[in-house]
Amino acid sequence: MTTEGAASTEHDRWYVPAWLDVPGLPAFDVVDTRSAQGRLDRRPKTVTVADLVLFHGHPCDGLLRGVWAMRALADVALGTAPFDRSDLMVVSKNSPCLGDVAAYLTGGRARFGTHRLDDTLGVGFQIEVLSTGAAWEVREEPGFFPAHIAAWEAALLADDLDAADKAELLAVHEAAQWDWVRQVLLPSAPADHYRVARLDRLELPPALLASRRTDTVNRGVGAPVEATSPYDPDLDAPGPPPPVTDPWVERYAAGPTGADRTGGS
Repeated sequence: MTTEGAASTEHDRWYVPAWLDVPGLPAFDVVDTRSAQGRLDRRPKTVTVADLVLFHGHPCDGLLRGVWAMRALADVALGTAPFDRSDLMVVSKNSPCLGDVAAYLTGGRARFGTHRLDDTLGVGFQIEVLSTGAAWEVREEPGFFPAHIAAWEAALLADDLDAADKAELLAVHEAAQWDWVRQVLLPSAPADHYRVARLDRLELPPALLASRRTDTVNRGVGAPVEATSPYDPDLDAPGPPPPVTDPWVERYAAGPTGADRTGGS
């Protein structure tokens, strides 16, 4: 099983920040069938973080947490074997990030009944090898991801924040997410905070065919006027990003519940 990799192509990858396009990131070997009616081709292909970003649409803390979780799961469940994307059932939380990691790496598909959704998993996955019935699960360690950032992830999907406030707070929120990824997640090994267990059998949740796509809720929000995120691709520059210090950071620090919505602390 491949354990390192940053990118699989040489063309411009503006969508992968320079600090994330580094050696040593988790990567995955996968095998697939040869054609629409073909036999299994046992030659592996390598899926990298850059591939997952291209498939998902953007890098984010959820995508990277999914990568860490799946890497921990694969190391225990599969060892050095690749993901056989023709022989796996996967269960994930109903989220754009974790669902995309699950589908891309395992080959599970909701329309075929091999990708099921269960929000009780949180940041984690369950897989079953269909040909043998062997099953495992992985879950993120409670408390590993900051509750403060998680609260804002929920609050920024709500409709009760003023659009002008959202424009500023989304930038601060992005910076907070990526600070955590850089300072906490990237230096850690997948097994440090993602716990894997063998399952006697996989209890499948009912199929879910329709759901809310949360990663597009704020696609029409305007650009911030005062707050900036140092992780904006247009602002990418060599060296560490500058700290975000403005009243909107104080507003963010106050939390989403009962805080002043005008930008004051």
